Amino acid sequence: MKIRLGAVGPEDSIRKIEKVASRFPDLRVISFPYEKTEETMQIIEDNQGKVDHWFFSGQAPYYFAESQGLVKNSEASYPPLYGSSLLGKLLEAQYEQGKLLTSISLDTISNDEVDSFQQMLSTEVLSIHNYPYEGYLPANEMVNFHEKLYKEGEISVAFTGIRAVYSELKKRGVPCYRVTPTDLAIQLAMKYLREHIHSYLYRKSQIAIVGIQRITCPDQTQEDYYSFKMKHRELDIKRLILQYAEKVHGSNIQMGDELFFIYTTRGELELQTYEPLFTLINQSELQTGLRLRTVIGYGRTAIEAEQNVRIAFQEAKNTKERVIMSVDEDKEVHQISESEGEVTFNQRQWGEKWLEKFKAAQISPGIVSKIQSISEYYSQTIVSAKDISTWLNSTDRNARRILTALEEMGLAKVTGEEQPGQRGRPRKVYKLTF
Repeated sequence: MKIRLGAVGPEDSIRKIEKVASRFPDLRVISFPYEKTEETMQIIEDNQGKVDHWFFSGQAPYYFAESQGLVKNSEASYPPLYGSSLLGKLLEAQYEQGKLLTSISLDTISNDEVDSFQQMLSTEVLSIHNYPYEGYLPANEMVNFHEKLYKEGEISVAFTGIRAVYSELKKRGVPCYRVTPTDLAIQLAMKYLREHIHSYLYRKSQIAIVGIQRITCPDQTQEDYYSFKMKHRELDIKRLILQYAEKVHGSNIQMGDELFFIYTTRGELELQTYEPLFTLINQSELQTGLRLRTVIGYGRTAIEAEQNVRIAFQEAKNTKERVIMSVDEDKEVHQISESEGEVTFNQRQWGEKWLEKFKAAQISPGIVSKIQSISEYYSQTIVSAKDISTWLNSTDRNARRILTALEEMGLAKVTGEEQPGQRGRPRKVYKLTF
């Protein structure tokens, strides 16, 4: 499968990108040359669905597109300017000028890169007036910078990475040379983006299983369970689930009276986000009065995805909140709340030494990871048993046992006490020290 690369930049830069890209058989360049950087907006708006990745000729069009909200960091890249690009132009300028240049002005290249360049030359003869910047900067500011230095006699030649600046300085009679990325810089940038895109496409094609389970009410009688009224409700739920499966282009399979699996891909779920799944949960309660427990399992194979669905169901049973639990191929658990966002914890982050300690203390490493993640999510390290019981949806007694064990293992320490009310014993307050 070929990656469609949208090349955006001046005509000469585009030709350079096309030449380097021809070395990669899995890249297909779609060229979008422009006269002015600001044309980038129209180019991207008109061709957003035609490319897999945007490859800009340099810093200016890239950051202009980003500042306008046209692209995200993961959707675009550009080859940076290095000292080697300046060196080639400096030699060309000295040859054309017929003299040794001792003072020049420069823009776009970072100060660190300029320092490395001067160290590489091992000479203090060359004085560089640099104008580095981050993001996007209008060309006229850089033009004024170079022109002012030239008129004041501070420099003899200007070097710029922006074609609009180069063209304007030429019009104003300022000796100027345009610095462009080397073929090697473009090639390295393309190698990186190829790896990134292939990894991204592989991740999108992973198998994803959405598990949907009807939650049985504890006070429900057997007569209610098998009533015609309940059967009609179940038919309504099946209709809602079928509508969701159609939305994510999934295959809907009923695993039992109360359990459904929808087989799809990670890319389809990420495209739809979690909103349709929360809509399914809400509509089920509104239209049928029945609650659903929803989870997602991702995997490299169908078996791995199904195993992760089972793990997600176990995690979901520990909470009474309306959340979506997902488990990925790294056994990382994500708890997504409709109102509070996402909390992530990993059951595999602890080494063998810690797993032995948790086993001895009869605490699940997943529970400890969950406490750590929720603590970081809320930026709360001072906790009581009441906080832990709320986070884990457990009893105060179990929360006190967990905090005592964490204290013995050095993951928490007592910092004081608090009085819960006018009556009752004071409660210990702990500081989590993960």
